[in-house]
Amino acid sequence: MIYSRVYQVFLFCMLFSLPLRAEVVSFHFADTIKSNGTGSINLLKAANSRRDITPSVLEAFRQDGGGNLIFAVDVNEAASGSESADSQGVAIKSARLVVTFTSEAREYTEYKTTTRTIIDPIGTDARAIFSTLIGTAGTDRISSHPDSELAGSSLDATLRIPVDIDLSLATSINLHIELLETEVSLGDPEAFYDFSNGYESIALLSREDADYLDALAADRLSAPLVMTEDASGAGYSWMYYPSSQSYYVAAYEDLFPDKGDYDFNDLVVAYQVAVGVGSNAAVDIIQGNGFLVARGGVYNHDWRLRIEMPTGTSGTATVNFFPADSETPYSGYPKSVAVVDDIDLALVQSVDDYFYDGALPYVNTLVEQQVLKGPRFEFAVNLDNPVAQNKIGLAPFDPYLYVYDTQHEIHLVDKSPVLAYSNTTIQGLSGFRDESGFPFALLLPDYWEPPLAAVDIGLAYPEFIDFVGSSGVTSTDWFMRPMSDKVKALNFRHW
Repeated sequence: MIYSRVYQVFLFCMLFSLPLRAEVVSFHFADTIKSNGTGSINLLKAANSRRDITPSVLEAFRQDGGGNLIFAVDVNEAASGSESADSQGVAIKSARLVVTFTSEAREYTEYKTTTRTIIDPIGTDARAIFSTLIGTAGTDRISSHPDSELAGSSLDATLRIPVDIDLSLATSINLHIELLETEVSLGDPEAFYDFSNGYESIALLSREDADYLDALAADRLSAPLVMTEDASGAGYSWMYYPSSQSYYVAAYEDLFPDKGDYDFNDLVVAYQVAVGVGSNAAVDIIQGNGFLVARGGVYNHDWRLRIEMPTGTSGTATVNFFPADSETPYSGYPKSVAVVDDIDLALVQSVDDYFYDGALPYVNTLVEQQVLKGPRFEFAVNLDNPVAQNKIGLAPFDPYLYVYDTQHEIHLVDKSPVLAYSNTTIQGLSGFRDESGFPFALLLPDYWEPPLAAVDIGLAYPEFIDFVGSSGVTSTDWFMRPMSDKVKALNFRHW
């Protein structure tokens, strides 16, 4: 008599009294992570009341996960800081799995996610490494199993808890999870990784579905300060400012301390910084890159980036500078620069020599001009000794301009001058606002469109006046609504 393979397995199990392994199909739990950031999840209770979840079922999941229970969380956060429908995140303070048997209970507090960050918990002044969960508001995840609850869901990120005991004889199994309350007043990354909306639903995954979500990485690229392993094998985890796929944009009015035409395009620079954390959980290397975006003035400048470091910091910086779309650097590059105390690098020296449009000093600021890609820079700072991450100045650091013609330096508001030879230092000027509170340097997202030459930024962006007049309290997204006929659309985010 010929038996099917399934029947042979069934017959073998019956003859030798072996239990059939439960089918591993991803499912949601009835309990959730609540809006206060805590959740007590009964792992024996599925959201779908028709699902019969037993300890033997959970044991099958443990075996399928290679000795891990693999959870997925639907990250459901309010859009604050740099969070959006496309990229949201929370940090985990603790996760504790409690398995109870007739005669004992066991706790498992070790867990792992695919991402981490360095962040400041509320009420402290010291950043530390925490595991994170990152995702999007999107739905329609897929699964190869027709009954999997991953299909059509909005589950985002995974959480693995190693378990070294057979669960099939347990009487109760509960997961207790607490999200981290962050110091949101610091802005991002703290504001990104806070919990602010809730609730977060949670599911148990098959290893196949978990591998799919891990590969999807939704939407990790736009999140700030994501720590991932360096592909070069150097052993670093990299934290990107503002993110691995975006740039800060610094724009300047270069007639400081006079207001000038206030078009904020005298020089526009995009930049990104990456901090490398070694196995010692301290910073060993800092890298960055960027490019010139627009120039709407005739003055000549240096563009510099300063990163505050503890006194006694030392190292060596390498600076490189390239024409647009070229891998061959300009003559005289790369340059080696000694670092003592703060990192203060002239990443673009004498803009006049590199950024012009034919005979015109104006680049990407006139209506009739075709868009011209600007030169790009790169830098790497190798520190002689590791520095604790919380001892480094906060992003966006100190991007500033030195103007040859006036010998003034121009910083973001509330920064101080740092060049002993500048008129700004000699004259004791600081604050970088005029008497009405208007700044001379702005930090903007990389989808911002600069005003045309000689067009006041208040005309190009009407809500800017309200933003300044309210000391930054209202119209905080003024830069998203330009007058289209008064700005230059560059799309430089994709250069």
